[in-house]
Amino acid sequence: MIVIVGAGLAGLVCAKCLVGAGVRDVVLLEAEAEPGGRVRSRITPEGFVLDRGFQVLLDSYPAVRRHLDIAALRPRYFESGAILHDRERAWTVADPRRHPGDLLSTATGGMFGVADKARLVALVGELLLTPDERLLGRCASDADVSTAQFLWSRGFSRDITERFFRPFFGGVFLDDPLGTSAGLFRYYLKKFATGRALLPAGGIGDIPRQLAASLPPGTLRTNCRVERLSRVGNRVDTVVTARGEEISCDALLLATEAPATARLLERPPAGEPPHGTTVVYFASDHALYARAMLALPRGRGRLVRHFVPLTNVAPEYAPPGVHLLCATVLDRRGLPDDALSAAVVNEISEFYPAAAGLMRPLSIIDVPYGQHQQRAGFARNLPPAPARTTLENVWLAGDQTGACSIQSAMAGGERAAHLLAGLAAG
Repeated sequence: MIVIVGAGLAGLVCAKCLVGAGVRDVVLLEAEAEPGGRVRSRITPEGFVLDRGFQVLLDSYPAVRRHLDIAALRPRYFESGAILHDRERAWTVADPRRHPGDLLSTATGGMFGVADKARLVALVGELLLTPDERLLGRCASDADVSTAQFLWSRGFSRDITERFFRPFFGGVFLDDPLGTSAGLFRYYLKKFATGRALLPAGGIGDIPRQLAASLPPGTLRTNCRVERLSRVGNRVDTVVTARGEEISCDALLLATEAPATARLLERPPAGEPPHGTTVVYFASDHALYARAMLALPRGRGRLVRHFVPLTNVAPEYAPPGVHLLCATVLDRRGLPDDALSAAVVNEISEFYPAAAGLMRPLSIIDVPYGQHQQRAGFARNLPPAPARTTLENVWLAGDQTGACSIQSAMAGGERAAHLLAGLAAG
């Protein structure tokens, strides 16, 4: 029996690939009531779709194209651009290849200078010619630097850093200082340039639900928390659940977050504390603006890193006639819920004065483990999935073996399935 613990994207893809390879004795155990890990959604009684943190799917990810039926997700696409805010002023910047009507405003707008625009075009052109493997390989290199250092070394000004790179990629990495690996930054910039960001109409949780639907009945067991691993010598022979069920195990994949892995392997948690995030949801009778784009407030240290009326992208995220807005907060600064909602409205009102009368607090979702630290050279300490453990029949996958992305999780699940299918065949 092959046992997979954790029905996040890595565990789901691993199970899907094993079943596709003809392996029959596979069980996927998930502690929560539904699969997905952090990639989950819930629908409120009023009909709002609330994702667990602001998340998008990039259709340029290779593993996404291999494992998901994007059309069946009913994709709702963001426009390829953003609204940049600096107090009373705002500029729209958009990819002219996809939005030719914005060419003039993007080229002549005063959000940053001609030199910065030329540097950005040159950088994107360079990335388009660089293989993904080379970009990601930089994350394990001694020559890797932080994103902030990389932008400075390429001559980008403070204006473009504070108006675009920090609010956008600070939200992507959950890292306002931009201390994240420049190798990872370059990879993501390429993927945003070559693909489109989307939301499934039914919420980001439709991604794991689609993967789970491909599994034979009985393969996925939800509400099944693994309590401990029973060992014989240097092998795990039985997985014991919180309900006392004992599941025989020939090979075990832990596709769990690092803290859960440390608990099961009875070892101290490794690495630095993870980046957390909080998403604050509001209902409104009117959208703050019309474009299907993120709004990016200028500067470092803001409470709100970016915000967006999600219903501008996916009207299905709210009941008819109502809008759903979400604001991403990287550090809630110890504020209780009511004070946090008020502070978020106050910041957004700097740019949209009508917001104070429109935004009604709906829900606050904290994600304590959003991403692990991905500083320069972080991949040196992360063996790629499937990573060996000190136990001879136990391997690791998921975020603990790579970058924190949908692509990395799915690709890691693929690689783990290839190894485990070979063991089953042998």
